[in-house]
Amino acid sequence: MTSKTIASSEPSIIESIDQLFLRFIVGKNKIYKEEEYNDGLSEAEQDDKELGLPAAEEKSGWNQRILLEVEKDRVKRVEADKRLKDKRNALLMRYFQQSLLKVVNDKLENSESVISDQLQLRENTVELLKKLLAGEPRYSVLASLLELNPGTRNRLLSLVSSEDFMKALGRDPRNVRDIQTAIGMIGTDVLRFLVPAILFKYRINAYSHHNTLFAKKLWRYEMTLGQTCTALMHDINYRRPYEGMLLSAMVNFAYVASYQQYLSSFEVVRTACLDQAREKGEKNRHDFFYDIKTDSASLQALLVSQADLKLSLALSEKLFQKSFPHLVNALKEEVEGLAYEERTTVGKILFKAVRFAKYDQLRSSRLFKPEWQDDYLADSYIEQDVFKNLLRQELFRFKPTWS
Repeated sequence: MTSKTIASSEPSIIESIDQLFLRFIVGKNKIYKEEEYNDGLSEAEQDDKELGLPAAEEKSGWNQRILLEVEKDRVKRVEADKRLKDKRNALLMRYFQQSLLKVVNDKLENSESVISDQLQLRENTVELLKKLLAGEPRYSVLASLLELNPGTRNRLLSLVSSEDFMKALGRDPRNVRDIQTAIGMIGTDVLRFLVPAILFKYRINAYSHHNTLFAKKLWRYEMTLGQTCTALMHDINYRRPYEGMLLSAMVNFAYVASYQQYLSSFEVVRTACLDQAREKGEKNRHDFFYDIKTDSASLQALLVSQADLKLSLALSEKLFQKSFPHLVNALKEEVEGLAYEERTTVGKILFKAVRFAKYDQLRSSRLFKPEWQDDYLADSYIEQDVFKNLLRQELFRFKPTWS
């Protein structure tokens, strides 16, 4: 994803942060120090307590009790059974993960299916984005296109009745049912920032019961990235700064599509494993797959395989090459790791925005060490005054208006 340092065995600060970010975004817990990152440690401790096994410190001290020989034998049997069960479950989990990742990666090779089923970017949705971001559409045209996108339409109507949202626009909320009236209340200028944001938020599916923490982190990253692009575009008086959220979504197409395909394929593979175990009469195997849950390890393995963003580029080229070639080209420069000095204007903006968004996500989780900051900002080509301005704006929160 980034240019490699020639003849260096040590990863650059950019590469190290990229790796840390990938580990963080699929992590289960809020982690305060990198060395404390251990996805399964708490579960292991919980298992021991549930089995009634004494902790190391409980075996010594004044309250240590002497176990009877019969009880010692029982504990040994329990420990042996647990080791056998853990070994069997580890093998089953590995088999399931490998099967799941194969199915997911096979499905992701069909870009047409990914666009329609996982990203749900149908022709009328793409047309809505084109009209809104690349033209000066009439309210009636936007209304007709939003009628074909009922999810986005309903959320806009809901926002118009939101006191907090309308207050941010300096307007009074109203309960309306007509989308053209809602468009007039919000205004085209705000809609250009708003529609891509709410559209892509629900493509991530932050309300799935699987890996909800991952979905929330991914959406926060995408919002921060998009609004960082917008802020940087404003700084140079870029003509269409509202393209920032679309560019951010394009960067994350690989992650969103992979995640959605992961969720849908999970149930398919799980059902196949259950049927196979049922046919063979293997109760333990059946019970394991019946209770299995999505896990961060297999999701991380999937995201690592898509971290070079080649899938994002392939999908973006199919969707937006004709309408937004400059955005697609900026993503291509990021995918190819083009040197910063050789990038286009939008490519340089994306370069900075990706790195700031990752910094902000890790900083907010207390994973980014202060001593890394100067080197990271220098390698990210982010000047100190620009950095302070970006940080001050809390870009993970939606900004309906930009001064």
